[in-house]
Amino acid sequence: MIFNERLKMLRLEHAFTQEAAANAIQIPPRSYQRLELDGSKTHYDTLLKIADCYGVSVDWLMGRTDVRAVNAGPAQGPEHRVILEAETEVPEGTQALLQEVITAALAAEGVALPCEINVLLTDDEGIHQVNLDMRGVDRPTDVLSFPMFDLAPGEHPGPGDEDPETGLVPLGDMCISLERAAAQAAEFGHSVKRELAYLTVHSALHLLGYDHMDEGPMKRQMRLHEEFILDKLGITRETEQEGQP
Repeated sequence: MIFNERLKMLRLEHAFTQEAAANAIQIPPRSYQRLELDGSKTHYDTLLKIADCYGVSVDWLMGRTDVRAVNAGPAQGPEHRVILEAETEVPEGTQALLQEVITAALAAEGVALPCEINVLLTDDEGIHQVNLDMRGVDRPTDVLSFPMFDLAPGEHPGPGDEDPETGLVPLGDMCISLERAAAQAAEFGHSVKRELAYLTVHSALHLLGYDHMDEGPMKRQMRLHEEFILDKLGITRETEQEGQP
């Protein structure tokens, strides 16, 4: 894993022992040892501590870029097209939110080609029917993802994958239950906007080959990437709590 290699490289560059590195980052020595062994279990706040300690970007730590410097601002990336279809009432600003979140997710994953993503917003009954028709699963859920390509995490569509008529890469489809999103937002104590953003990021990562069926390292890796993207967007539980009176 790139994170483990870069963490160890930074430690050796500073002539730190593992104990000294742990003290500099302000985490227990045993926790640091686990980071160099299995970085997939890293929490996002620990990543921020490491990046701040060594003066590098989180993007570089996670292997998303070869540029060590802290990102001074968002780079200009490809313009993606989000096609929204709604079977239920949609809150104002939803189209803009989906465009922002999907663009941020694809940028964070290093997707360099302009993509087209279809998003269906529905209710529990609608997503139940999609789940039954497409997967043979007879129950509602919060989000479904249907990737166009068989990718592994870190792989991207390449030249030649574009639709010749649009010039865009048809990345796949998302289906989200706004009814379930609202219920989960109430359950977790945050806004529907935050829940919808999370489900959208989650689905975008599925379209790029991420999975969490093993409940192990892949699930932890996916969750870490979700937190990274939402933090970059400023859509987190912490920022919502700070905004409350």
